[in-house]
Amino acid sequence: MQTGLSAWILAIVKALEDVGVDPPALMQGIGMDASRVGDLSYRYSQDQVTSLWIAAVDATGDPNFGLKVARHIRPSTFHVVGYAMSCSATLRRAAERFSHSARLISDSAAVSFGREGGGYRLTVDLNTGGRQPIYQTIDTMLAGFFLLCEWILSAPITPIEVTFRHRRPADDQAYRDVFRCPIRYNQPINSILFPAEILECPVPSANEELATMLDEMAAKYLAFRFSSRFSRKVRDALIGQLPNGEPSKQETAQLLAMTERTLLRRLREENTTFQEVLDRLREELAYDYLRRPDLTVESIAFLLGFSSSSTFSRAFMRWNGQRPSVWREGRSVLDRS
Repeated sequence: MQTGLSAWILAIVKALEDVGVDPPALMQGIGMDASRVGDLSYRYSQDQVTSLWIAAVDATGDPNFGLKVARHIRPSTFHVVGYAMSCSATLRRAAERFSHSARLISDSAAVSFGREGGGYRLTVDLNTGGRQPIYQTIDTMLAGFFLLCEWILSAPITPIEVTFRHRRPADDQAYRDVFRCPIRYNQPINSILFPAEILECPVPSANEELATMLDEMAAKYLAFRFSSRFSRKVRDALIGQLPNGEPSKQETAQLLAMTERTLLRRLREENTTFQEVLDRLREELAYDYLRRPDLTVESIAFLLGFSSSSTFSRAFMRWNGQRPSVWREGRSVLDRS
């Protein structure tokens, strides 16, 4: 079952309170337990979250309600990822962390981030596997991330453009007030394109050592989160294959006594892929191995099934933004302090 953190629900509750709607009564009407909103680690089902969004927009009569919810987004909304984002060295690192660990916040989240021309584009979507979410949820994801970036940088930001898959509202002034840049609707993707120089600006409250520790917590939380699912069985099947080189889908399927097609289908049902499970396993193990002084970076690359230490280093850079040797040295300083 796909779920989302109650921290997102808290933002909806705050926005409802602002306009005089009674959140507990609204939630009770759709079968949600309002008493769990204060527990920011609790997870509601994706179906409940979708039902609440529909009820909230209907109760407020406000097609721009998602933008109002976005103004209540805080680092805690993103769990440990939000705190890692807030002490990242740059907004680029914050965006990388968000895209890498967004599924900790919601199983349905599909976030990508990368270089595009003279800037960086963050793309968001929701793959619910059931009822399609209303467009206000996407408004909150994009606007919430954007406003959090301004909060982290302690300065206004002007994107190059913002794109939405949904159609242009009758009055989009609220969108222009938030983003202050060209906005295009009816586009293939939901995204924000940032100028590179803005995302590379140093963050005033940066503490990459702390952010790195929080990255580890996020990786372990994700591993625990999926421990009771089919993807956990795939993960366990991969562990024994890693020292023999790049694991294969075919061999993994054979170990689980199923066809490769069934393997991929069951992972797809959990809104993940073979490569995502493999990457998350390697990342979790990499942190553990790098703490061991008896293991060289070359031997760790071998234990993780990489063809070379340089291939491992490139992968670790994608996960963490640092080379393994740099991370290890920083961690050693923390352990000695």
